[in-house]
Amino acid sequence: MIASAKLTSKFQMTIPAAVRRLLGIEAGDVVILTVEEGEVILRAAKGGWTESSRGLGADVWKRAGGGVAAVERERDSWE
Repeated sequence: MIASAKLTSKFQMTIPAAVRRLLGIEAGDVVILTVEEGEVILRAAKGGWTESSRGLGADVWKRAGGGVAAVERERDSWE
């Protein structure tokens, strides 16, 4: 689906009705915006922030060689 929205002078926008219906979001619901490779992705935060953000940083950890490798590199930098 492709939809458009116009920013107001306060940088606010209305999510088009078709998108709201597809995501199952209503007034007062929380949405999460992420930027991936120059594109904004809007996700419904059903189940709260923790549940809906699961896995969002996975690519960062993969590039770092995994969590253990990243922690080891950080510890090595202390010396």
